[in-house]
Amino acid sequence: MRKARRLQIVGGGRDARLRLVGDWDASPLDGLCDTARLAGAVEKVQRSLVEHARASGRSWAEIGTALGISKQSAWERFSQPPPE
Repeated sequence: MRKARRLQIVGGGRDARLRLVGDWDASPLDGLCDTARLAGAVEKVQRSLVEHARASGRSWAEIGTALGISKQSAWERFSQPPPE
């Protein structure tokens, strides 16, 4: 019997990571579709949080630090609407 595929968050804070649980090898393309949907959802949440952070007066440097990237990278990624 196959074990259902799922992603598990292990750890917390900056040390958190995802662990694959279950039978991901049987259908890797389905797994890629699952992770692409997850990445899209995370992107939407991050964009929303960046908008809230900017509206509350947070700097691009603070946002970059929170994301583990430079302020310039944060600005380049989040200052414009996402590509269609």
